[in-house]
Amino acid sequence: MMNFAEIGNIRAQAQQQSPLQTKKTATPVAATPLKPSFSGYSSENIKAYAPAFSSSLRSKDEQLKYNEISKYLDSQNRTYLNSLLKTGVLLDQNSNDKSTVLDNLYSIATQPRIKGIDNGNVLKETIKAIANPFTITQNFGDIPTPVAQDLMTSATPQPLTSEDLNVRSASCVATSIEFNMAQKQPAEFTRMVSGLSSENYSVKKTLKLSDIASNTVDAIWMLNEFNSDYKLNNWNEVEINMHPDRNAIIRARIQNSYKDSQERSLVDVLMQSTFMNIGSQNTYDSLTDTRYGKFNPDNRGLTDIEKNFTEEVAQGRPKVSVTYQKLDEDGKLIGYECDAKTVQKHILDALKLNNNVIIGYTQMDESNKVINGHEITIIGAEQAPDGRINFICNDTDDNQSEPIKWSADELIPLIHHAGLPQEVLKNDVEFTDSWREVMEMYKNEKETPQIQPNQQV
Repeated sequence: MMNFAEIGNIRAQAQQQSPLQTKKTATPVAATPLKPSFSGYSSENIKAYAPAFSSSLRSKDEQLKYNEISKYLDSQNRTYLNSLLKTGVLLDQNSNDKSTVLDNLYSIATQPRIKGIDNGNVLKETIKAIANPFTITQNFGDIPTPVAQDLMTSATPQPLTSEDLNVRSASCVATSIEFNMAQKQPAEFTRMVSGLSSENYSVKKTLKLSDIASNTVDAIWMLNEFNSDYKLNNWNEVEINMHPDRNAIIRARIQNSYKDSQERSLVDVLMQSTFMNIGSQNTYDSLTDTRYGKFNPDNRGLTDIEKNFTEEVAQGRPKVSVTYQKLDEDGKLIGYECDAKTVQKHILDALKLNNNVIIGYTQMDESNKVINGHEITIIGAEQAPDGRINFICNDTDDNQSEPIKWSADELIPLIHHAGLPQEVLKNDVEFTDSWREVMEMYKNEKETPQIQPNQQV
C-alpha cells in the first residue's frame, strides 16, 4: 500500500497534511484475474515484453555459462531458463553496461553473495521473477520467533516491539517499479540483483542528467535534495550508486531461509528496499518498513514526487507525474483536471509506446473523502465486444500471480496520478515543471516546528 501523503491540492497539502491510513481493502469487484495473454487495442498489439534478440546460444562462452547456471536449478527452473532462451530474453543486453541476462545470471551463480544468502536461492528467485514477473509481491514475510526476539533485544537506538516487526507493507510503489523492470528490462533487472546481492551490496548506474530533469542545474539539485550517492562523469552524465538500507540484509537472510508461499523473495527484499531508499532520500528501514526524509510528512510509503524520481533513476527514462484528481485541503474529491476520455488516451498512448503505466488510485468514504491509496501498474488494454476499454493491470498486493482486468470506466475516476512519458502529453496538457516548488514546500513543512496548544514560543 502507498501512503498518499501528497493527495489533494499539493500546495495546500504541503501546508496542512492529514496522512492516510494504509489499511488493506478488498480487491475491487470489477477487477478479475486473467491469464497473461492480451488482445490488442484498435488492431495494435499492446503486449508484455518481447525482445527481438537471438533465441539460441551463439558461442562456446554462452554455452558454458548456460550449463553452469543449469547446475544450480531444479527441473522447474530449468524449464524457466529454457523458455527465457527460446523467447530471446536470456540474451537480451538492454542493461546499463550492456551485459546480458545470461551474463548476470552467471555472475549470480558463481560470484560470492552476501553472507547468509545462498547463490542458488538468488539465482532461482531471479529466474522466476523474469520468467513470470506476476509472482513479484510486496507482502513482507513473518519473522520466526527466535529471530524476532533477538532483533527486539539487540535493536538500536531504541528497542523494537513485535508490532514494529509485524509489517503490513507500504512498498507498493517500489514493488511496481520492480515488476516493471523485471518485465520490460530483464537484463537491467538481473544486473541489479547481481550487484545488490553481492558482497558490495550495491550497484552503480550511469544516467544522462536529462533523464532526471530538463536542465543540468535542476538535475543536480534533485540529486542533492534526494541525498543521492552520485558522482558527475561530465556535465551530461552522472553515476549513481544504488543500495538498500543495511537492515535489508536481515530481511533478505530471513527470506533466504524461511520464505513461505505468497511472501516476498529475498530478491524482492533487496530490490524493493533499494527503491524505497532512493525515493526516501536514503532514510528507509526494512525492518519496520518506515522512512523519514524531507518530502513525506508521514513515515510510510512514497509520495508521487518520490515515486517519479525513483522510477526515473531505476529505468533511466524521464517521466512526468500527472495529477488527475482535484482534492481540497481536507482530502475530498472536488473535481478532475481533465475528462475521462483524455485520461484514457494518455494511458493508451503510453502503452503504445511500450511503456507500462504506474498509477496511484484512491479509495474514498461516503463523503468522497480519500481514506486510502494504492499503486498498481497498467500493462495493457483490450477492447470489449461492446466497444469499451478494459485495462490489464498488475497488483503487487492481491496474492495473485497473474494480471487482472479492470474496466477503464470504473478505474479512471479513481486515478489520482500516473507516471507518463512526456511525449504523450504534448497536445493535451500544458505541462509545468512545478516539482521544484512542491519539493521546497514539503521540505519547509517538514522542517517547520509545529506549535502545540499552550506551547511557549
